[in-house]
Amino acid sequence: MKSIRFLAFVFALICVAGKIYAIEAFVQPVIFYTSEFKPYVEIRLFINNKGFTSVNSGDSANIYRAVITFVLKRGSVILNAQKLVLTSPADKQPGPLIHALRWPLDGLHCELETRIEDEQNPDNELTLLNNLNPFKKESAFLSEIQLSTIARTTVDSNQVLYKNGFYSEPLIYQQYNQGQNLLYGYFETYATQNLGSSYLIKFIVSKKDTTGVFKLKEEWYKKRTTAALDPYLLKHDISAYTSGIYELKVQILDSKTIVQDEQIVEFTRENPFWDKIDEWARTRKEDKFYFDTLSESMVDYSIRSMYPLISSIDVSIINDLFRQKRLEEKRIFLFAYWSEKSNPPALDARTAFHNHLELADRVNKMFYSGFGYGFETDRGYIYMKYGNPNEIISEDKDNGAFPYEIWKYTKISPSGQTNVKFLFYNPDLAGSDFRLLHSTAHGERQNKKWEIELYKNAPTEVKGTNFIDAQEMQSNYNRRAREYFQY
Repeated sequence: MKSIRFLAFVFALICVAGKIYAIEAFVQPVIFYTSEFKPYVEIRLFINNKGFTSVNSGDSANIYRAVITFVLKRGSVILNAQKLVLTSPADKQPGPLIHALRWPLDGLHCELETRIEDEQNPDNELTLLNNLNPFKKESAFLSEIQLSTIARTTVDSNQVLYKNGFYSEPLIYQQYNQGQNLLYGYFETYATQNLGSSYLIKFIVSKKDTTGVFKLKEEWYKKRTTAALDPYLLKHDISAYTSGIYELKVQILDSKTIVQDEQIVEFTRENPFWDKIDEWARTRKEDKFYFDTLSESMVDYSIRSMYPLISSIDVSIINDLFRQKRLEEKRIFLFAYWSEKSNPPALDARTAFHNHLELADRVNKMFYSGFGYGFETDRGYIYMKYGNPNEIISEDKDNGAFPYEIWKYTKISPSGQTNVKFLFYNPDLAGSDFRLLHSTAHGERQNKKWEIELYKNAPTEVKGTNFIDAQEMQSNYNRRAREYFQY
């Protein structure tokens, strides 16, 4: 059975005394059933702090209060009503409010009216309307689908957003934004014991095309043991879903795969990163095919060589992909990164990638240490990130110092910083295992006591009498590191 329900999101602007106020709120009513198959509505409410007048609560903290009136009615007949005041936590900038309540229904169509007003300014108010259409079936059937932005298992039933072993927060405006890569959908099945010992849940996701027709994107199944009431929390990866309007359909199937019931809910996805990848995949098919066919060893080698080039956020993402052994996503990352760096038709993604690989191979040989790739050493990392230095000073006979190298750059990109220096040293005296000890580059390792560490073999020759706080060494014959570093 297909149940279509209006889930409101409203952005209201109200002009008061020449000033524009805005209340933003979202009501998510979802119909469930008791173990006796009696319908009830679970109402989850999200209120943004925008548009409310804060008052000082002491200790430089502020609060605001929202007055909420819920009215359940059929025509002019009021079936249920409740008025409450929600107070925000005290903070310098109080955050949003989330609340939930449950009301029994009589099984007939009705309307939920939610009125939200600022306690400090009652003229600033917002009214939301939602239609409720409960139903009842004798055979196996589904509740409506409740979408959430986060969800987790819990045993704390005292939380207002707790339900059947799960805690979840409503998906605001039914929209998954950039960075929200997991779809959470809670629903319940009822009376499935009439189907035998087990049954199937079928999930179908479709996307609305430019003509307004929903086209299948993916589908999958889950086998379940039958029960009078079976709660289910769907957790599905939507990281690769491009922006648009989607439809999630959930079906109950019997042992003959005959559909017994179904529910549908729509949601919106905003994902500009994957929109760009989708566009590149359509316009750069040869590049896409090339990266799709790279061997796993080449993919891993290539990405490891790119760590000096990518942001800390990308590093975190890539580390997760390595841990989860997600080869397809790693290929997509390569395709996206080098498509971004290329500029067709002068330079395609493959050529940009090959140019990088040539550099990586060269750096790997230059700084190979036997403990990983050469570009994973400190010198290899800096070389990959900033290129060939303008000057290198190598020293292995400095009085009391470990072997060291000083690299000097006239200018580095992309910061544009000038007169940049890096000091590498070899405290283990092991082959070419030079570590970065100190630099003048913004965002790179800096160590005020670098000279003390470099001359660790001459601990009695620090400048001054306080060894713990000392940052420089005494002048001595052939002690040149500071001179090299300063000029």
